[in-house]
Amino acid sequence: MEFSMHRQLRLFLLLFLSFLGLSGCTTTPPAPLTQWEAHQAALSEIQHFTVKGKVAFISPEQRVSANFVWQQEGDTLSLRLSNFLGATLLKLDATPTHAELVDNDGKRYIGKNADKLLKSLTGIALPVDDMMFWIKGLPATGNDYQLGADNRLASLSENNIESNKPGWQLDYVSYDANTASLLPSKIKMIKNDQKVNLVISQWIYE
Repeated sequence: MEFSMHRQLRLFLLLFLSFLGLSGCTTTPPAPLTQWEAHQAALSEIQHFTVKGKVAFISPEQRVSANFVWQQEGDTLSLRLSNFLGATLLKLDATPTHAELVDNDGKRYIGKNADKLLKSLTGIALPVDDMMFWIKGLPATGNDYQLGADNRLASLSENNIESNKPGWQLDYVSYDANTASLLPSKIKMIKNDQKVNLVISQWIYE
């Protein structure tokens, strides 16, 4: 009787271990990332960066061309525009809930929304909050977009939920070879009669 019980116990243990082995073999491995998903992940990791270049703001009322330095740490932004002699035209510091603008006379203005503050004081239209994503070549939440053959953003459309009309339309004309084509080097933006052209000469990032 004792021998039979030991035999049954051994048989039970063998069957149990075999079941565990089979269960491990049938575990489905995670699906590999697509090229676009991997690219998005790489861009999302870049949280601290500086961008330098030239920008043109074009509207029926004015045309402003300037050098720009865009410094971003997470969702905190510092944007400086200067003329071609190096004199500061304006400096904008912004978070999603606070904005502060200093003009070329050193006067300081404060508001809750960077887009509205910039537009009201200078006439310049720039979607500052979304640009924190767009400048890297990432869509913001709710954007429609198209990828190029290299699995980078080729174009992007901002959906304006309130008016049910498209907002800003972006074309990513080229990517920077010095970043292994990870980050944009030329972006064209248009919304109605407002245009913004960005030509990026340098990316500095961690």
